[in-house]
Amino acid sequence: MLLRSYLLIALFLLSPSFAFSDDLLSVYRAAVAGDPRLKLAASKLGIGQARQQQAVGNMLPQLRGSGSFSENRQDLESTDFSNGNRESFSGEKYNLILTQSLFDMPKYYHWQSQKQFSSQYAAEQTEVAQQLMLDVVTDYFAVLEAKDALVLVGHEIAATESLLQQVEGLFEKKLTRITDLLEVRASYDTLLADQVLAESQVAIARQKLQELTGSELGQLNRLSDNVEFIAPEDTLGKWIERVVAQNAALAGLHKAVVAEQFGLKEKKSARLPTVDLQLSHQKSDIGYENSSRPKTTTDYIGVNVVVPLFTSGVTSGRISEATQRLEMARYSYETEYRALLKEVRDALLQTNANIRRIEATSKALKSSQSAHQAMLKGFTLGAVTSADVLDAQRNVFRTRKDLDQARYGYILNRTRLLKASGMVTPHELGQINQWLVVDSSR
Repeated sequence: MLLRSYLLIALFLLSPSFAFSDDLLSVYRAAVAGDPRLKLAASKLGIGQARQQQAVGNMLPQLRGSGSFSENRQDLESTDFSNGNRESFSGEKYNLILTQSLFDMPKYYHWQSQKQFSSQYAAEQTEVAQQLMLDVVTDYFAVLEAKDALVLVGHEIAATESLLQQVEGLFEKKLTRITDLLEVRASYDTLLADQVLAESQVAIARQKLQELTGSELGQLNRLSDNVEFIAPEDTLGKWIERVVAQNAALAGLHKAVVAEQFGLKEKKSARLPTVDLQLSHQKSDIGYENSSRPKTTTDYIGVNVVVPLFTSGVTSGRISEATQRLEMARYSYETEYRALLKEVRDALLQTNANIRRIEATSKALKSSQSAHQAMLKGFTLGAVTSADVLDAQRNVFRTRKDLDQARYGYILNRTRLLKASGMVTPHELGQINQWLVVDSSR
């Protein structure tokens, strides 16, 4: 039975999906190559840049040409002074027209609005990239934590199995009670059920990580036992300042507010006159009402002024809509700002709490291990019961699990803090990657 427990762990760790090693950076590179959110953000940015280009083009000279060729028949009615006759002739007409806006505030504000929207989409692209980094760290260490939990269950099964063999031997010799044997056996069966659950948790965590990469994962490098966990520098106030200055999502929403401000100005300026310069060059041998005339060339230069007088409430409705859009953008910014304040506070507090918890549980683990060894020795001497040994054993593995959770929690909450403050970068992932070592258990 002892051999069976170790074989289950070994077979799981040596399965085909663990045939090669993946560290955090290799998983991140695979996620960058395969994650559709980055491609979607890039396409959205491309749309924003194209719209900005269109807005610029609307303010620049516009040149268009046209031409027509026609066959015409003209019937002249007879009068007292002339006989009617029929005349057939061909006609040609060519136009070349150049227009340039001289004063058109809606076009100007539309360009400014699209420029801000383009900047918003660029900030959103940065936000998506940073969120991907956080997702990779979260899901990568979720796999490691689930795997460590599976290994701990395997070790606890092995320890309980050894204790069960001792208790069965003592029971055969009439040296212990049946209740002690049943309690150890029940604990062993419970651990086997826990092992099945732990295996499924590992599979689920790996599947979630594979969703980011879109490809199979190899053996993940484990967290080193020699990592130095350092508390974040600076006060909460400094981290909040970084959020306002550097957070990509907040920057994007600020750009959205500015864009809507220009959008409102665009709608209001629709009440202003527009002035265009127009130049045209025309060649034609067709006159009024398609009458025949000698071929002529006409050049024209003029200034067109259009003054809006009455639009039946259309302009007012557009201004009202733009006002509400601006309010929505401001509320979205405020909502995100409050959420980020909570996120940075929670992440900073939990990171510092994780450090204290690591220190406390490290000491507790040493104490629980000493207590467990004492209980085993006492059980051999008949001073304590198997129930006492089980309690001490559970305390050891529970404390070890708490230590693992605190270590992984530190990494996750530290990355959350960096992400909220706009400081998570591939370089930071490289720093975390240095904390990993090849898992020699494969």
